[in-house]
Amino acid sequence: MDQRAARKSWEERYRVVLQRLGRVRERIRTFLSEERGRFRSWIGRRFPGLAREIEQAERNLHALRQLVFEVESLSWLKGHGLAFAYRKILEKHSAGRSARKAEPMRDPREESPDPGLRDAGQAEERRRRLKKAYRTLARRLHPDLNSDGDGRRIERWRAVQLAYQSGDLALLEAFCLEDDHTFIQDEPLSRLAERVSQERKTLARYLRKLRSYRKDPAWGCRKGSWESTVGPKVEGWLRARLAEMRKETRELKNRIRQWQQESERMFARGVKP
Repeated sequence: MDQRAARKSWEERYRVVLQRLGRVRERIRTFLSEERGRFRSWIGRRFPGLAREIEQAERNLHALRQLVFEVESLSWLKGHGLAFAYRKILEKHSAGRSARKAEPMRDPREESPDPGLRDAGQAEERRRRLKKAYRTLARRLHPDLNSDGDGRRIERWRAVQLAYQSGDLALLEAFCLEDDHTFIQDEPLSRLAERVSQERKTLARYLRKLRSYRKDPAWGCRKGSWESTVGPKVEGWLRARLAEMRKETRELKNRIRQWQQESERMFARGVKP
């Protein structure tokens, strides 16, 4: 294979990997920003009591995890025992609560925008990104700005126009990630092969994330068939999740209780933090 054919082959591999990576990233973003929110709303309507229990359990578990993390971090950083670090953290929290009492109350509505406003904001952000990607590619590929008559560049410009007209944000952003043709042309084949290898590793990492998210019951919540196929299984999944959270909560409480008892014994002996 001559040099030109080898370069063309590596460039095509690079484009294919970037396009696929863009689609995978966009699918994950859709799941995290849209489907999970819809799933929570659906649960709230379908299982209101269970949803409240899970929400409360999540708050309790988060608070316990945070406390354990702070205690263990302080113990490791300062070389304190866990019971000693526990009392130090409690004193820090107590001082923080006293300081917050003097702060003015905030309107909770300011922190919880209407879901409709969030959806409108997401749509506006998507339009903004679509236009930004299109303008970037227009400067790079538009025939009026690039009069070299490169057939591949013209073909790519047509693909960009079709992607923009269909609203394919993932494909447009994948095109933007690519370097322009001149830059690739001057790049050694070894460097181009290395870039392909790096992007393949990135793609593999995102594909692992995608496979993990596919197991989530919220996956595909935007589709019309989701409720009939996955919906009946959700209650069992929620109850299993609630049981797991309660089990972890009990375990963390037992650890904290041991620290508290040891701390009280230290305090009774006159050991001051």
